[in-house]
Amino acid sequence: MPRAASLGGRNVSDFTGGIGMLTENPALLQKEHHLQTAAHFGFLAPGITSLYGLVGFHEKRTNTDLALGISHLTYGMEDQTDAGGNITGVFRAYDQMVGLTVTRKYGDRWRFGITLKGINSRYGLFSSIGLAADAGIGYQDTTRNFQIGFSAKNMGSQLRTYNGQGEDLPFDMVLGITKKLDKSPLRFSLTAQRMNQFDILYNDTSFNAANYGRAGLAGWGDKLISHLILGTDILLGERITLSAGYNFLRRKELSFSNIASGLTGFSYGMRLQFIKFNFQYARSHFQSGLSHHLISLQLRMAKNNSD
Repeated sequence: MPRAASLGGRNVSDFTGGIGMLTENPALLQKEHHLQTAAHFGFLAPGITSLYGLVGFHEKRTNTDLALGISHLTYGMEDQTDAGGNITGVFRAYDQMVGLTVTRKYGDRWRFGITLKGINSRYGLFSSIGLAADAGIGYQDTTRNFQIGFSAKNMGSQLRTYNGQGEDLPFDMVLGITKKLDKSPLRFSLTAQRMNQFDILYNDTSFNAANYGRAGLAGWGDKLISHLILGTDILLGERITLSAGYNFLRRKELSFSNIASGLTGFSYGMRLQFIKFNFQYARSHFQSGLSHHLISLQLRMAKNNSD
């Protein structure tokens, strides 16, 4: 989502980011998101686009927050070929997900939630169906402007496989903290992604040896820091927020040793907040000449939480 993308790609501890942040951590869904709708649009490359829509609802009787989200990621039309490389036609490739989020508050500062997801993936003649769940916990201390979040994502399995061989879902454990400095417009976030696995770097030693003359093995420090994501907000009044982030893993894996890496790993964006309408934009740099643009439009249909 644009908010998380502008902060480096992942954030599970920002309670101020709007309803779209529940995709990072279901515990970030709040009562304030009652009858709030959001539509997110992503553009990575020609023909590759993502759409995501969701709506929130607060159930007074049980004091429970609910949200329904639908996403669609399409890769456009691709050539279909036989074993000899002859084009026999075209096919469409896409991934879809429908998610239901349920969140509750515990005491004054703690929240916990879960998102149940149905996943459908189709690449021409091949398709797969899966069920997964995200579980999250959040802590918010408004007096000290301090927030903590934890999320365990993609717990589940395939119900239908592409070719009869099952694959593991990309399980991920993410921990983050967010702190706003007192009497300052600055807010910082530190996020640790994929905590369930220490070495998350992809390293093609044969390619590195053939092209750079060395295997390029990662040391202990590189493996540790590759989990971290840094994010910063500048609050310009109550309506404008400028954001920037740095993803160590993205920088490490997508940089070339013999080519200037430019802004690879960096991201930035902005948010405009109004009473009924919010606009968010983010741009993430993957490599020189390749960046990901995300736009979000959020609309509040209720005047206040009691409507």
